[in-house]
Formats: sequence, C-alpha cells, structure tokens
Amino acid sequence: MKNVIENMSNQEYHMRDGISSSAVKAVFKKSLAHWKGEKRNSNNPAFALGSAVHANLLEKERDLVVKGPKTKSSIAYKNLKANLTEDQILLTEVEYNVASCITRGALENSICASYLNHPDRLNEVSIFAEDPISGLTLKTRPDLMIESEQTVFDVKTTQDASPKGFLKECIKYGYFLQGAHYVYTCKLAGYDIKKFSFIACEKTAPYVSHLHIMGNEIMHWGMKHLHKTLATIANAEKQSDYGTNWGDYTVMEKPSWLQ
Repeated sequence: MKNVIENMSNQEYHMRDGISSSAVKAVFKKSLAHWKGEKRNSNNPAFALGSAVHANLLEKERDLVVKGPKTKSSIAYKNLKANLTEDQILLTEVEYNVASCITRGALENSICASYLNHPDRLNEVSIFAEDPISGLTLKTRPDLMIESEQTVFDVKTTQDASPKGFLKECIKYGYFLQGAHYVYTCKLAGYDIKKFSFIACEKTAPYVSHLHIMGNEIMHWGMKHLHKTLATIANAEKQSDYGTNWGDYTVMEKPSWLQ
C-alpha cells in the first residue's frame, strides 16, 4: 500500500494508523509500553514554539501563528484560544517574539534559506506505505522534501545547533532513527530519496541556525536499528504484548565512563 496525501491537517495525520518515527524512537529508547502509553502534548510550551517556527518557515502563506497577550491567564488569551481554527497556534507575546527571532535566524542562513525556499520543495506531505519486511504500515510527514536533491529535511528547534552540541542531541533523542525512518518510508512510497538533513534552529539569542546532513555511516546505523525496532513492534502486535521487557529487576554497576 502506498498513499501520499497533500494538504492533510496535522491533526488528521496523527489520527491515521501507521508506525511513525516517534513510535520507533519510543520503542528503541525505552520500551513498547512507553510507545503504547505515549500521548502528544500540544499544550507543552516547547511543542507550541516548535510548531510555530514550523508554520512560519513552511506554511507562512497560511498565517497560522496568532500573537496573544502577555499572559495565558488573561481573558483576552482565553477568548483567542476558544476561537482558534484547527491548525492555528496561539502564543503569548513573548513566545511570539521568540518564534519570530528563530524564524529570522533560519532565513538569514543562506544555505538553510535556499532549501526552505527551494522551487521544487514539498512541505509537510503525509506519506503512508506498507513495509514488506515487517508487514507494518509506516507513516511519515517530512517537514520538507526536495526530490530533485534526493533529500528530506526536518526543522528542529534546539538549545544547541553547533556541530558537537547537536550531534549529542541526535544521539540522546534518537534523531538518527527518525532520519532512517523518513528516508525508508519515502522510498517505499516511490520517491527517489536517499538523504536526510536537519535544519537546527537555536531557541535563544543569537538564534543561529545550521544545516546538519546525516552521513552514510550514521544512516546505515539508523537503518539497521530501524528494521530491528520494526521487527520488535511487529512481533508485539502479533502477540498483543507491550511490556517493557526489562526483567524483574536490575543490578546497577559502575559504568566504565564513571571515574
């Protein structure tokens, strides 16, 4: 099964069945139980800020980001929130100004801007495809896809966009699995995609941005663990068993890096 849908709302995409990169990361980093119990928290301020930056950079013509008053407890804020459309994002005045600074920082980086404004770009296309190996339906929604560059991109707001700092975040949060999942699912859907890149945007002054391209070695590592994790999920689905698989208890020993 291959299914590519443009202009699907973010809410509808998340309601559709399919194994996303977030599911794969949850299982790989923690357990099947954490994946099944995971809930999206759109009320998280960090989530709202990241969504606003995405909207500013990828869907600016839709004018989705709404500037609210200074406090969320005000009547004016509550009235605005009650009248939002499905995809609109309401920010406080301070959050709105920060999102604007992050957006400006990304567009002032000539390399990042060249991709964000690329004439062949497809923004936030919803892609569904059946994995012939695991039998699972996979889904992905790349922030940006440029088939002529054979690349999909993800915009990440981050505390540290530097080469060393962002590499640590990628390892900590399992972003390499995300890259492998995006590339693999796009290929299954018939797109000529071979590469994955992050547009990392710092959330604090001076709001710099930097392009990070996944190299061949780390992509191979991501693909290996992607397929292992998909096999784990497929087996759990067959058995209807979503435990942690951590055993009864753990004896903690001193790690080799602890001096």
